[in-house]
Amino acid sequence: MSSALACLALACQGNILGSSDASQGPPLGTPGSGDGPNADPNGTGGPTDDELRAKDPELFDVALQYFPSEAAAPGSKRLARLTRQQLDLTTQSLLPQHFAKSALEALPRDPLQTNYEYADNLSFSAANFTPLTSWVEELTAKVKGAPTTVVDCPAETDTACLEGAARDFVRRAFRGVVDDAGLARFGSFFTASVAKVGLAQATADLVDVTLTSPSYVFRDEVHTTADGRLLPAQLLQNLSYTLADSPPDAVGLTAPATDAFSDRDVSQAVEQVLATPAARAKLLRFFSAWLEVKEPAELDLAPSVYPEFTPAVAAAVVDDTRRFLAQQLASAVPTLRDLTETNEALVSAPSAFLYGLQSAPATGKVMLDPAQRLGIFSQPAVIASHSGPTTTRLVKRGVFFTRKVMCLPLCSPPAGVNTTIPAELTGTERQRIESVTAEARCTGCHAYINPFGFMQENYDAMGRFRTTDAGLPIDARISVDFLDEGPLEVSSPVDALRAFTRSLRFQQCFTRQLFRFYSGRDERPEDDPLLRQLFFEFARNHTQNLTLMLSHLVTAPSFSHRAEAP
Repeated sequence: MSSALACLALACQGNILGSSDASQGPPLGTPGSGDGPNADPNGTGGPTDDELRAKDPELFDVALQYFPSEAAAPGSKRLARLTRQQLDLTTQSLLPQHFAKSALEALPRDPLQTNYEYADNLSFSAANFTPLTSWVEELTAKVKGAPTTVVDCPAETDTACLEGAARDFVRRAFRGVVDDAGLARFGSFFTASVAKVGLAQATADLVDVTLTSPSYVFRDEVHTTADGRLLPAQLLQNLSYTLADSPPDAVGLTAPATDAFSDRDVSQAVEQVLATPAARAKLLRFFSAWLEVKEPAELDLAPSVYPEFTPAVAAAVVDDTRRFLAQQLASAVPTLRDLTETNEALVSAPSAFLYGLQSAPATGKVMLDPAQRLGIFSQPAVIASHSGPTTTRLVKRGVFFTRKVMCLPLCSPPAGVNTTIPAELTGTERQRIESVTAEARCTGCHAYINPFGFMQENYDAMGRFRTTDAGLPIDARISVDFLDEGPLEVSSPVDALRAFTRSLRFQQCFTRQLFRFYSGRDERPEDDPLLRQLFFEFARNHTQNLTLMLSHLVTAPSFSHRAEAP
C-alpha cells in the first residue's frame, strides 16, 4: 500500500461518520420527534393501545400480559459491525467481477446466541481481522490485474476523471455515509498515488484501504438529526441490512440529496426491499436459524444404528427443507401458517423412503399423510437436527420446543442431578424418560419439556414415522395446562402440532424470535410497546403475516431513532 493511502486510512478512521448533529433529541412520541402527527405515545409508530384494545379486548389483554411495559425508548447509538453474510453480499455487490471466495468461507464464524448473530457479539480481533485482511488482499490482487473495472478513465493523466471515479467508488462502498471532505481526501490522495505508483497499484490500494476501513465494515447508528432520527443514508442502510443483509444500492435504494426523508419515503423503501429476492433469502435464513436446521455434515446420526441415513440422505433432507421454505416464503403475502399448517412438502429421491414413499415425483411436491405429518416441524431435517446419534433424544427435542418455539421458562438442572438415562432401563424412550424425571425436583422444567418431546416420539431419529419403539407401542398422548386457550389433551403429533402452532403462546414466542434475529439482540422492557403491537397484529384473526410484521418492525420510531446509551 502506498504511504499516501496509508495516511488516508488513518484520516478516514478519524472521520468515519461524517458531520451532523448528534444530540439525543426528545423522547419518542412527543412533538418534534419526527414521528408524524399521529404518532402514538408508546413510540411504535402504529395504533395506540386504546385502538388495539378496541379492535379485540381479549387479545389485547393477552398481549399486555406477555409485553407489559409501557415505557418505549429509541435504540441506543452504536456502531454495528457487518455480519459475515452482510460483508459477503456487500462486497459481491461492490466488486462483482472480482468476487470469488465468500466471506462466510474466509472468516471464522462469529459467536452465536441461541443460533442468531447478535450485534453485541460482533467485533474484530486477531482471530478474524487477519483473515479479513487476507480476504481483501485476494480481491485487491484481482483488481490490480484489471483496474479499469473500478476506475475506468481514458488516461492516467485525466485527474478529474480519476478523482471522480475514486469518489464514486468510496461513496458506494461507504453506502453514502461519508461527507464531501472525506470524499475529497480520497480523491486527491488517489490521484497523487496514481502519479506515483501507476493506476493498477493505486487502484488496488484504493480498494484495500476502503474495504478495511471502519466505514466499510461497520454501520453508523451514532450521528443523528437534532430530533434523534438517523440521517437518510444511515436509515437506508439500516433498513436494507436489517431486512435483506444487503447494502442499499443492491436492493434499489438511493438516499435523497437532502435530509428530507419522510415517513412515507421510509414506508415505500421498506415495501421495495421486502419485495426483493434478497429479503426473502434473509427470511429463509431466519427460519433456518430459528428451527436450528443443521448443515448435512452436522447431522451426526450413528451409521451403526441408522445405516440408511447416508451423507446423500442428510444432504437431501436439508435441501428439501430449504427448498420448501423458499417456496412457501416466495408468495406475495407469506404467512407462518404456510409453514406450520400445510401437508405439502418437497421430497427428493434420496429422502423419499423417510416418508414411506417408493420414489419421489418429478415435481418433488408431495401431499403427506395428514395423520402423520403437519408442516415444518414434522420434516426430517428439523427432526434429525434435534435428535441424538443413537436415539430420538426426546428431552433434547423438548428443550428446543420449550426455549425456541414456545418461550417457556427453563432453568438448568439442579446441582447433583444425573441427566443421563441409565443404560439398563428398558421400554420406550418415553417410559425411560418418565422413570428418571418423575421426582419433584425435576418436574418444574420437565412439565414443559416432556410433553414437547413425547408428542414427537412417533418420529425416529431420522424423522421417519413409526408406531413402535423398542418393540413396544408408542404413546404420544400429552396433557398440558400452560396455554392461554386452556388445558390441552391430545393423542397424536399432528393434533399436538396443530394446537401448539395455533396457540397465542406460540405466536408471542415467534414474535420474540423474529425480533431477536432481525434486531440482533434480545428484547428489553422498552421494546414491549412495539412487541405488543407486532404480536397483536400477527395473531389477530390468525393472520400470521410475515412481511407485515417485518414492515411494522422497521417503520417503528424505535428503529429509526437513536439516543445515547444509558
